[in-house]
Amino acid sequence: MAFPLPKLLSTIEELLVEVQWLDGLILVTDSERATFVSFSQVDPLLRRLRQRPKGPEVAEKLCMSLLESHGKGTTKPVLVFQGDGSFWLGMMGTCGSNRHRHHAIAHLHRCFELSI
Repeated sequence: MAFPLPKLLSTIEELLVEVQWLDGLILVTDSERATFVSFSQVDPLLRRLRQRPKGPEVAEKLCMSLLESHGKGTTKPVLVFQGDGSFWLGMMGTCGSNRHRHHAIAHLHRCFELSI
């Protein structure tokens, strides 16, 4: 699985603040740049995903995440998808100083260190 690089977390959080009232998801690809994909652009993204290694699995999980996040305000799915088919899919929001969030980020840093 691919994990979002710790250096990208602040970029993802800033983007979440900018698009907090819009429906959609945050996408990070091999370019290591976070972009917002609006709900109206999801179908073309799903079609492209299904053509990649592990793409059908990613597309299905992404659809479920979008359904879960619909109407939940600032919480959005974040998909990190690499060309080799590895991916990480999670939910992120702009919930300020949340102890659970800090624990999750610390876990992410540990996982990243192990993958190097």
